[in-house]
Amino acid sequence: MRPDRRRFLQSSAAIACGTWLSAGRAVAERAVSEQLHDELAPRPPAFSVVPVVGDGRWIWTAPPTDQTGYLEPRKYRLRVGIDLDASGDARDVLASTPVPIVVPEQQITAERVTTNLGAAGIDGLTPTARQLTLVVPQLPSGARVSAVAEFELTVSKQYFGYDAEQFPVEQKIPLDVRAAGLGDSPGIQTQSPPLLKLLQELKGSRTHPWQLARSFAEWVPQHIRPQLGAYTSVTTALEKRVGDCEEMAGVFVALCRAAGIPARLVWIPNHVWSEFYLTDHEGRGHWIPAHTACYPWFGWTGVHELVIQKGDRLRLPGKPGLVRLQTDRLRWGGAKPTARYWAELEPRADAPDVDPGPGARSKSPTGEWIVQNKHPLDRVARR
Repeated sequence: MRPDRRRFLQSSAAIACGTWLSAGRAVAERAVSEQLHDELAPRPPAFSVVPVVGDGRWIWTAPPTDQTGYLEPRKYRLRVGIDLDASGDARDVLASTPVPIVVPEQQITAERVTTNLGAAGIDGLTPTARQLTLVVPQLPSGARVSAVAEFELTVSKQYFGYDAEQFPVEQKIPLDVRAAGLGDSPGIQTQSPPLLKLLQELKGSRTHPWQLARSFAEWVPQHIRPQLGAYTSVTTALEKRVGDCEEMAGVFVALCRAAGIPARLVWIPNHVWSEFYLTDHEGRGHWIPAHTACYPWFGWTGVHELVIQKGDRLRLPGKPGLVRLQTDRLRWGGAKPTARYWAELEPRADAPDVDPGPGARSKSPTGEWIVQNKHPLDRVARR
């Protein structure tokens, strides 16, 4: 029997507020009392540990000398999808996958969500973490359900010429930033003996938070040997002195937090870097990028990258505990449906005769975002 087709379209206003779909809430609440299966796909290793040499145009080799701000905006089109195939009758099916966020360096100018069955929309987990959620109360055997989110984005590089003189030694950090940017996160231990010992060694006579953060960022790539693999933890990375970009960023975040400097992870396709938070002399807050793998920059970002998530302490609806970073998720009762999560990222030119630039990627079944090699410079892009 062919399922009835209907479409669900959620408004931008509702999406911005992170409103849960009513059907999604019902499934999540039932999961607390019923024995539904709940599966999180393993995140693939963060592949970007090889240093990238900039070309000076698409990837800066040095920051600009005559301007500051969010610079050189580029347009992208992104499609993110979930496909479910039912080999038997399933019920209370909920599938989700991460989608990009709105931050100063990344603006979403249009987004649209469609599905052929059930309900689908964008769910805001935090102000800096969102997901496409597909909910199907009844999924009959032989049915195929798809949800697609389409985005038009403008992504910018960022350079503000930050230096120590802009920030006072004594920091006044807002309570909400403290709550989100200090303390432990899953796999990011801020009070372990190895970390505290290292913190004291690196602090020395330094008291300024900018200088402390810079010393942390310089230490990490010099002492953590790049090694691809599933994420371990900050403690393990310090003990074994190995890790990929996620461990490297995690060590930086943990050192900052242990020193009283709010910090968080920034997740992009196949890669992770960090941001730390300082207030200037006028009391304005700044989340400042720090790159400890792949890119060599401290205080600025000289490349256009799709930002999927900022922060590293998430609570998934209907699931106990916290997670560090999002991953694809499937919850179901009855027969398990086959799930496919996919994405296609494409740079867009302003005119037909304008070079759109490198950066086309597609998300593979393993979760890796594969470079599509549609541009000559894609061959030297980070993995």
